[in-house]
Amino acid sequence: MPLTVEDAFEAFLVTLTTSRQETQSAASHRASVEAKLKADFELITMFRTGSFGAATNIRGYSDVDYFAVIPTKNLKANSASTLTAVAASMRSRFPNTANIRVSGPGVQIPFGDEGAERVEIIPVDATGQTKLGFRQFDMPDENGGWKFSAPESHKEWVDSLDRKLDGKLKPLIRLVKAWKFYRNVPIRSFYLEMRTAELMRNESVIIYDIDLKNVLKTLWNDQLAGVPDPRFPDDQFVLSACSSVTSRADALSKLSNAATWSDQAAQEKNAGKPAAAIAKLNLLYADRFPKFGLL
Repeated sequence: MPLTVEDAFEAFLVTLTTSRQETQSAASHRASVEAKLKADFELITMFRTGSFGAATNIRGYSDVDYFAVIPTKNLKANSASTLTAVAASMRSRFPNTANIRVSGPGVQIPFGDEGAERVEIIPVDATGQTKLGFRQFDMPDENGGWKFSAPESHKEWVDSLDRKLDGKLKPLIRLVKAWKFYRNVPIRSFYLEMRTAELMRNESVIIYDIDLKNVLKTLWNDQLAGVPDPRFPDDQFVLSACSSVTSRADALSKLSNAATWSDQAAQEKNAGKPAAAIAKLNLLYADRFPKFGLL
């Protein structure tokens, strides 16, 4: 039976979701990490955030991120110093785990090569509640300072939009992130998640090939511009796509191709050529997309 573009997307999404083994891996080291942080930093609580917390993670690629809430007295004014101390603590607890290191705003512990086996600990300071009643924190800003974060507020916003869009927003976010990972595009996952959700907030329905094309086209048209945080548009919080000028140049080069391929796929589908459309989507996803005629 020939494969339609719609069937191909549904089959592809199954391959992106977390396996049972990944779920077990994600939970297996949590207790040991928590116990060490309690002993060394008087950890208050630790909770999962990021892609795994939001259910928009990509199988085999997304790290498991935790916010580790630490008393203010045990945090340093320079967040880089705090990260260094947390990394040293984790090396002490897991001496046989190689390459525990500071990575971005957290400390990465690579228990294995798969995404769910890479744990990232982000030390944070609890600073109260947002106006909507969600917990807010200060987290490392990657420049030695601290910045505002309210991941539970962002999660609820995405959850609410996903419900409104019949459970298709999170799969669309996964499709955008899969392109990032499969094509090694240095764009922050959080940026892609927030941009995709913001672009879909006024839609009434999601059609994967059309909206994937529209998201990629918009990102290309605005050249990965920094944008206001859609959850806090009045608070001057800006989301940046990349960590450096060099990574942004690389990302834009790959985004140009992606926008072209997704547009061509939509054109081929509209012309009644599903095999040609699926071939273009395989270019987009580095030959990881289902092949025409095969399920």
